[in-house]
Amino acid sequence: MKPLEIFLALVVAAGIACAASSFVIAVDGSGSMKDKFNGTVKFEIARDAAICMLDSMQEGDEGAIFVFEDSHTVTRAHSFTTSKGALRSALQGMDSEFGSTDLGSGINVSATYLLSDGKNQNKFLVVVSDGGDARAVINETAAYFRDQGVRLEVVGVGVRSTDRAGKVLAGIAENGGGRFYSTLDYSEPCGAFSGAYDNGVRGGGGLCPLFLLLPAAIVLLLTTRCTRSC
Repeated sequence: MKPLEIFLALVVAAGIACAASSFVIAVDGSGSMKDKFNGTVKFEIARDAAICMLDSMQEGDEGAIFVFEDSHTVTRAHSFTTSKGALRSALQGMDSEFGSTDLGSGINVSATYLLSDGKNQNKFLVVVSDGGDARAVINETAAYFRDQGVRLEVVGVGVRSTDRAGKVLAGIAENGGGRFYSTLDYSEPCGAFSGAYDNGVRGGGGLCPLFLLLPAAIVLLLTTRCTRSC
């Protein structure tokens, strides 16, 4: 392979890498998530619907799983991996002591890990909860990570944005640069998670700076070949 062709291949590879996403699913494991909604424990609804989301993973995507309760109990159920099977197993085996709710710590720990260990340019956090304390510092935390390049997509389990608990979650999404999705707005909870994933992927928007070199590289390659053979 000639040097110019090698360069072109590298540019394409870089573009693919930048198109991929790094995401974390952070699931609320507090006491209220042990309550039932329509006959099913909320925690189980969140776990099973999050598994549906993995079907949307694209080539190069990597994901990690966290469970959070109080400030002393934020557990990484699985580190970053590109394996859907590994993430599915982690979600299926996910457990909690169902303590108190600390949305702030759950977001802070999982988003910090996403920033430090996520290898892809596009990064988003999917927060899964049925609500928590309406503290201003939580919105400030969400805004901080948004400014650092992590968007927060929020899935409300059994709550709407108009509910007291839902307003807290909707505020986190708004300040985090993402959207709020209620499981009540879909025929199946899976729809809320798929929506969160799709928006997280689209939210990356722009192309990598190196990928912008692709058109120029193609023109240069064609010009070089034409000079030799035309």
